[in-house]
Amino acid sequence: MGRKQTYSVEIKLQAVELYLSGEMGRYRRVAGKFNVDASQIVRWVRAYKQEGIDGLKEKRGLVGRKPKNPSDQEKIKRLEAEVAYLKKLLEAEKER
Repeated sequence: MGRKQTYSVEIKLQAVELYLSGEMGRYRRVAGKFNVDASQIVRWVRAYKQEGIDGLKEKRGLVGRKPKNPSDQEKIKRLEAEVAYLKKLLEAEKER
């Protein structure tokens, strides 16, 4: 099976903006300008409308990856913020 062509976010965004501007009319005309199938333009426009620019980013290979573990410093900062918040809640409760 051949390798699939990938396009940069910039190219995808240019195609989407060109279609949405109405300058070129239909999907097929925009697709012709970028040398892709019209169904590809349809997918890019749909993804852009649903998720904004993030919808145009490459997602292949991201499924199943575990999120990056936060560093110890990040954990400490989060826990310190949580403690400060809980202290404020306790003080507010005492003032009632």
